[in-house]
Amino acid sequence: MRINKENLSETKEAAKFLLGKIICRKIRSKILRAKIVETEAYFDEKDPASRACQNGDLKKTMQMKKGTILVYGVHNNWLLNIVCGDEGKAEAVLIRAIEPLNFDGKTKGPGLLTKALKIDKKLHKKNIFSSEEFWIEENKEEFKIIESFRIGVKKDLNEKLRFYIKDNKFVSKK
Repeated sequence: MRINKENLSETKEAAKFLLGKIICRKIRSKILRAKIVETEAYFDEKDPASRACQNGDLKKTMQMKKGTILVYGVHNNWLLNIVCGDEGKAEAVLIRAIEPLNFDGKTKGPGLLTKALKIDKKLHKKNIFSSEEFWIEENKEEFKIIESFRIGVKKDLNEKLRFYIKDNKFVSKK
């Protein structure tokens, strides 16, 4: 069963909620499945590390409906984000790492996971609640969530906005 839209209402909480959930990526007749093990929350133009600081397509996409897929390139890698919060507010969760469940691949980092799942700009602006190519399913599992500051940002908010599953070997950096 797909996750509920309401769980993406508050972005920081959504970043925690998405941990342990199952990404499903349909490629032709095969569905790749992976557990989300690391996320980061990003906010509007007041967040110095956010893509919303720059006007343009990325900010506009971050203001779209909950569940909109935001894909953009950094250092020759695609990064996967899910828009959260209220429409008109620029907020999204970066998926930083996943644990493959039915395939092999390097997935310890946002650029690696998009390669493993064959994610590119074709998914940009589609929505996880209506897409037949990409969606996120519920998964009931107990684990401890670790909070830290975001990785690889030049300027950051004074708040821990990176979340990961404790002791998961697929987390990008401990």
